[in-house]
Amino acid sequence: MNTLRADLHALAEHAPVVDLAARAVRGARRRRATRLAVVAAAVTCLIAFGGAMLLQVRAEPRIVLTPPETKALPLPAKGVGPVEQAYRTRCRLDGPCGVLPWRVVTRAGETYELGKDANGPLEVTADGRRIAYYSSGHQAIVVRDLASGKIWKAPLKQPEEDFTVEYALRLSPDGLRFIVSGWGGRRQPNKLVDVERGTVTDLKRGWWPVSVSDGSGPVVLAKPYDMTSQVWVLGHDPITIRDFTYSYSALAPDGRTLARLGQTVDRDREPMVRKDRSIVTFDTLRAGRETRTPISGLPEELDPARLGGWLNATEVTVLAVPESPGTIAEAVYAVDVRTGESRELYALRSGGPNVVPGLVG
Repeated sequence: MNTLRADLHALAEHAPVVDLAARAVRGARRRRATRLAVVAAAVTCLIAFGGAMLLQVRAEPRIVLTPPETKALPLPAKGVGPVEQAYRTRCRLDGPCGVLPWRVVTRAGETYELGKDANGPLEVTADGRRIAYYSSGHQAIVVRDLASGKIWKAPLKQPEEDFTVEYALRLSPDGLRFIVSGWGGRRQPNKLVDVERGTVTDLKRGWWPVSVSDGSGPVVLAKPYDMTSQVWVLGHDPITIRDFTYSYSALAPDGRTLARLGQTVDRDREPMVRKDRSIVTFDTLRAGRETRTPISGLPEELDPARLGGWLNATEVTVLAVPESPGTIAEAVYAVDVRTGESRELYALRSGGPNVVPGLVG
């Protein structure tokens, strides 16, 4: 049986060490330049020799190019509106490249940059009003309310090495309770932290954090095995589901429903297990009660990749990504789990690694 650590290491061993998006963009630019040169030469020949040939140029997919680098003001101590997304800038080809700063983009369109102290993981609550990030100065996760400027420091000291390997930081809706997990390193923490109460609870190793509720609400963990997975609401017995997956949503407002992206097993093709553009809802306390609904309204170029928080009792957020890097921008959609209908919320910036408020995974 495959553990989470073994699975992630297997993926990491086969992962390319290059920036695929950057390579795709550079390749697209070279191909575009070549096509333009050929077209210009052909048009010149037609004019010179009076040819009556009709030149047809084949339409190409939209290419998403990295926007020019923009300056960002330092994040104010308070008075900042809800965050729509966060990202890290890419290294410039003509400049030095060290630890790049995090930037947050508000729903109103302002872009702010965090200081060098925030050099580890960063997550945003589902409502965008609070951020949590690793502070090298405090050697701990801190939670910051963007409007009031209030800061809570986690009662858990952690060295930077905890975040140089695989890790996960999963926030509750108010951000004051979270799970911080790490694997592949020496320490491999798996802790439930409450910054308001000042408590730290050890969790079993090997269980991946899915959802954390406010206060003393439910905590959901998962552990994939071979072709199935277990989902565990702490305080109850784990249930087994039929998919090997990490593509879960946060817990629904009813306190017991989760969604996951549907999968199809095709033993004649590689990869054998593929997402099938459906969404599955299930009861975390009673195995076998599932509803599968096809997702509609997504562009053909985009595939659902990850789930997030719930906007209301029936709509969950979905991150959709292109099959081919650089062809179209990633975007966040709302999907109605009853009908499968989707609507676009916003596109992501292509400046670097992105953080979507409330996204799981």
